[in-house]
Amino acid sequence: MSIPIRWQMQDLIEEHRPESQKSANAHTPICDACKIFSRGSSVTHGHQHFMLTMITRGEGIQSLNGKDIPFAENHLFLLSPADFHHNIVSDGDTFDYYRLCFSYELLESRLSGLIPLDSLPLHLVLQGNSATLTRTLLAQLTEESENGSERIGHNEYLQTLVEQLLILVMREIPPAAISQPGNPINRALGYLHAHFHEPISVSAAAAVAGYTPNYFNTCFREQVGMPFGEYLRQMRLNYAENLLRSSTISVSEVAFEAGFGSLSHFSRSFRNKHGCSPLEYRHHVTQNKK
Repeated sequence: MSIPIRWQMQDLIEEHRPESQKSANAHTPICDACKIFSRGSSVTHGHQHFMLTMITRGEGIQSLNGKDIPFAENHLFLLSPADFHHNIVSDGDTFDYYRLCFSYELLESRLSGLIPLDSLPLHLVLQGNSATLTRTLLAQLTEESENGSERIGHNEYLQTLVEQLLILVMREIPPAAISQPGNPINRALGYLHAHFHEPISVSAAAAVAGYTPNYFNTCFREQVGMPFGEYLRQMRLNYAENLLRSSTISVSEVAFEAGFGSLSHFSRSFRNKHGCSPLEYRHHVTQNKK
């Protein structure tokens, strides 16, 4: 069975709305927040936006890009559009959580230079006042998302709340885990996370950072530790690996979804990394699951 690939934000909004409210707003807002109650296990899926979740009750496992991470109350996850995940809970158990989805465009203005996007996905355990403040902000975002579309300054208020929330979360990250967040290269990283599945040139990424292509290449390598082209290729390959493990779509569809311009380019890049073809990789993963 195929899985939903890179769900649109509007799809998520429609998913949790009551039937009477569905399609009430034809325009997708800059973000969407909701409280989800009693959700059990889920299928592996990806999103076309950044997503922050905070567990408010229960426990389980978040399988994130193939790595299983136990979670409980006050655990927080921040995922990029390049990440795949699903939740696992014991039979009969449930858990509740806040979910905030937001677009790269919301980050593009003031926060793209702050958040260490090359450190995503992010898992934190919040405690004390930080946990309380985070829940309060998520509750305000949820109320405004669900009831404030006709209010004056709706989008501006949402953006202000999201910015407060993300700054609070960033302050919880150990300094050693942050890779120079406060510079223009991070804007380019945000652009890559949101658009890696599309054709991206060095010139386009450099323009996002406000640099010339040559200077951008130099700065990118210094901050990230590898050339721009290699970073983009690895991001696409990681996404393709997740698709091969988590879906039954064809290899050519995987190549397209991951942003490769041709099946031959994808197959060659994949074999160089794994020493086998995409089909052989999928077969190996399938056999190991049995």
